Amino acid sequence: MPLITNEGDIKLKDRISELIEKSIELKFLVGYFYFSGIKELYEALKKLDDSKQLKPEFLKILVGMEVDEGINGLYEYARDTKKYNQNEVKEAFLRSLIKAFTSKDLDRKEIYEQSGFFIKLLNEGKLVIRKTKKPNHSKLYLFKLHETAAPQLFITGSSNLTKAGLESQDEFNVEIKDYGFEDAEKYFDKFWEESVEFTNDDVKKIIEILNKETFLREVSPFQAWVYLLKVYLDLHTETDEKEIDKVRGYFEKAGYRPYNYQIEAVLQALKICEMHNGVLLADVVGMGKTVIACVIAKMLGKRGIVVCPPHLMGDENKTFGWRKYLEDFKLYDWEVRSLGKLEETFEFVKKHEDIQIVIVDEAHRFRNEETQRYHYLHEICRGKIVILLTATPFNNRPSDIFSLLKLFTIPKKSTIVFDEDLKARFDEYENTFKKLSYIRNYHNSSDSQKKERAKKFYRELFEEDSV
Repeated sequence: MPLITNEGDIKLKDRISELIEKSIELKFLVGYFYFSGIKELYEALKKLDDSKQLKPEFLKILVGMEVDEGINGLYEYARDTKKYNQNEVKEAFLRSLIKAFTSKDLDRKEIYEQSGFFIKLLNEGKLVIRKTKKPNHSKLYLFKLHETAAPQLFITGSSNLTKAGLESQDEFNVEIKDYGFEDAEKYFDKFWEESVEFTNDDVKKIIEILNKETFLREVSPFQAWVYLLKVYLDLHTETDEKEIDKVRGYFEKAGYRPYNYQIEAVLQALKICEMHNGVLLADVVGMGKTVIACVIAKMLGKRGIVVCPPHLMGDENKTFGWRKYLEDFKLYDWEVRSLGKLEETFEFVKKHEDIQIVIVDEAHRFRNEETQRYHYLHEICRGKIVILLTATPFNNRPSDIFSLLKLFTIPKKSTIVFDEDLKARFDEYENTFKKLSYIRNYHNSSDSQKKERAKKFYRELFEEDSV
């Protein structure tokens, strides 16, 4: 009774691939089947199909759950219904397919290649899929083999029919061939007979949906070119000439020569501020972030303050630093405050409700949220339009940028991302970053456990074995 845990060289994917090549019939009961997420299943079946060994109903897959898409990607769930109407179950399954095949989780090159093959098997009746009426989260893999000495066996445990379940994540599965097969097959057959069957018309509908409503649809070179052209034009739609002239005028009146990239930066920043109530200017040193910020302030037409390091504030005579820039652009009612005196600035802002814009220079100094001065700056920025300036927004990890964005957006109700949950997005970035850092540090480690863990992370991220 071998144990298969996906640790070291003991991978469920390898054993299933080996067994498929020896099989005359397969019966799988799984939570959800993502079609083409498993390279080894595809390759083994393709080999048999090419040699004309795949017969009708060679592979029966009974799906026990549905799939949805959340902030952290695809997940399985049990639909809580008291009455199990066949048409409702079919429609829910079709919606699951659409969600799965419009998700970034499956938007990969190998998915395109392999999905076509599984659609072919569906169309030819060699792959038959049914959906259980009631939720079933069992994992059962039944193999009927050519071998006379051991004609049948089954694998059961925790692994689902996904890449993670068959290869990368820790699982616990047992292969059994000396007893229990008949009972396991009866268990499968019972649910198979009670399940919702997809007719030929249903299969055609599934294939049509996959080919027309998901990223599996064929796109001609001309369609791709037209789409790229549309995206380009949308991004480069010419702004009203009056707006361009107005921006250029503010530069010139202050005595600065306007460059096209600076004018575009101002106009783009204004749109971002309108959408998200703040903007992060992260040009490299020497590109004129300060004058760009001043022109943005002029275009917004509101009173504000600049928070910056003491050495950038400038002198009382306004011959250098931010005091000079505010004078140049005639922002006479603006204030320049030191980031070393944020408590005083906070008290000042509370008393002056007409201050509606906050410019923060060298904003990367506020990447640590656990400090008192971050707390004060956050309160100063609350309800204001925030313009953050830094040449180094990313210092150590993705959370550096997240800390800055939180100065003008609400993490769980952010306009920056479609689902509004910016925190979840950065949690994902942070997790990926940690894995990449671990791979870099330990891919060649003399510690075998650390090296193996680095390889595991590499497979999870890149779906390849080489590091």
